[in-house]
Amino acid sequence: MKKQFVKILSLSALLVSTSLIFSSCDKDDDDGDDKTVNSAKRVYILNEGKMDSNNATLDVYYPDGKNAYQSKIFAAANGQGLGDTGQDLIAYGDRLYVSVSGSNYLAKLDQKGKIVEQYSFTETEGSPRYLAAKDGFIYVSTWGNKVMKFDTAAIVAPKGSVEVGLNPEGIAVKGNDLIVCNSTEYPVNDSTISVIDLTTFSLKKSIKAQIGNFQRVTVVGDSVYITYYTPTYSIEMVNLDVESGTVKASGSATKMASYDGKLYCANAATVYDADWNATINTNFFVRDVKTGKDSEILDLTSTPELKTAAIYLFEIDPDNGDFYVGAADYVTNGTIYRFDKTGKFITKFETSSVNPSHAVFIK
Repeated sequence: MKKQFVKILSLSALLVSTSLIFSSCDKDDDDGDDKTVNSAKRVYILNEGKMDSNNATLDVYYPDGKNAYQSKIFAAANGQGLGDTGQDLIAYGDRLYVSVSGSNYLAKLDQKGKIVEQYSFTETEGSPRYLAAKDGFIYVSTWGNKVMKFDTAAIVAPKGSVEVGLNPEGIAVKGNDLIVCNSTEYPVNDSTISVIDLTTFSLKKSIKAQIGNFQRVTVVGDSVYITYYTPTYSIEMVNLDVESGTVKASGSATKMASYDGKLYCANAATVYDADWNATINTNFFVRDVKTGKDSEILDLTSTPELKTAAIYLFEIDPDNGDFYVGAADYVTNGTIYRFDKTGKFITKFETSSVNPSHAVFIK
């Protein structure tokens, strides 16, 4: 029961890879005459889809274009769907990078959503999870207990890998270090956080904690915040001091984002009864990482449904501080709520599939 619940809760599994194989060279890709995606400021939204349903999608929203929304741009650009379980999406340079864990591949996309290059992971390497980028390289955590390195000039073959802990999830760059959240391989929870030296691409240290099953990591200046599952499947947060290797309890948060030197959090506090029925109480807050003081954000007067919603996406536009909040019920198409930097509600819109999980901003 618990094993199955963990899989459903994270919407993640090691699945058989599909036979998608695409590659081409950057020099052959022409971003001119773009009839699929216009050149205005864009917010790309990855919908994770439902596990085993092969219904992950990529959409684009134009915040300055009369709320225009284009659905399933990946399918339009490539003539086929994105695949099973869209895990992570980042923008780096003028490209998008997406990991699709169920379909077992990493793709570099142009801004129309068209595949430029792709890499399919072997069974030994494990399914791809989360992404980070620095100095012309993309780093991918995999459920083969690895972090793999790819040159953005050509991702068709990895440039190396580092063994870390069990089924690593979120990763983030801090200076010359890559912080890696090791999670679980049922029934064992990994209680370590791996730190990789990006200069040598080797394991620098393994930090041991009293807790385990780490999920996501966010870097805010010199501070590092990490979330983890408790034994009752609530999600708590810790503050990691990388140099000393100490981990301190730091409250509760289910989603985190960094903006303007502060930590922003969504906390969908969830309690389960004996039959796994959930009661959710959601709030949003900002933390001054220097003082540790938390303050409420987002005026939910116009969106009271968010007070009891499962929050699957929480991102901040780095240009103007607008908040994007994605609510999911694992069954119907997701809803994105947009607030301005003061927390005032602007608009909401439906996505093209279930479980909107990531948004990236390009202008």
